[in-house]
Amino acid sequence: MAKAVADVPFDDKEAELLSGGVPRGFKALTTATSKLVKAGWLVKGRSGWTATDEGIRAVAAFPDPEQFVDAMVSGAPVPEQAEVHAPQAPEQLSEETHASSDQAPSSDAPALDAPADLVDSAAEALAASPTDSPVDSSADISWQDQPQSVALSGDFSPLFGDAGHWSTDLRELQFDWEPTENLWLQTLQLPAGTYQFKILVNGSWEENYGRFGTRDGANHELHLITDTTVTFRFDYDTKDIRTS
Repeated sequence: MAKAVADVPFDDKEAELLSGGVPRGFKALTTATSKLVKAGWLVKGRSGWTATDEGIRAVAAFPDPEQFVDAMVSGAPVPEQAEVHAPQAPEQLSEETHASSDQAPSSDAPALDAPADLVDSAAEALAASPTDSPVDSSADISWQDQPQSVALSGDFSPLFGDAGHWSTDLRELQFDWEPTENLWLQTLQLPAGTYQFKILVNGSWEENYGRFGTRDGANHELHLITDTTVTFRFDYDTKDIRTS
């Protein structure tokens, strides 16, 4: 986040502090990037945000901001191309630099500041996102205590196979934030059967909610006698979890 804001500074409106002391631009960026999580291009954890391999390929494959956003929203497949590695942690870079200090760089290799290029492209793309519409003060207030991501985790194998069995990062199980309702929403077309699930916050079991909105509580159970479209609604303020 610090790198993104340093490369693409907030304007005067985005720099305004909300009543909780959080810059308006921080919440705008958090909202916009929720779609990157939904697309499977970004993982948000308590220790930071990490671009997935597919997300890094998307930045290279869709250099135009509008193309990038269109592909993210539509779920367009990312073309396969030459392998692109994610930016590494500072300690990894220092270790590799030390290990290769005796090797002369190739004069034929072009210089490329990959992390900066990726951040610039991604920040520009998010700035062009259709979600960046004016937000009223009530929506700002509702965002103040919201997490960075919310997801379902449970026994969804009938729908997604092994990948759906108590997953922490399956894109299809990531919730969308709905500011008009102040809720996190996810809709799934589920085959008939019995499902157990919990709500994961910020992509980790460190904060999860079960039956009656109890932290680390018993699993929710959902019984369907026919194939049904189910909408899950999670209120982070009350920890209320409803299905319809």
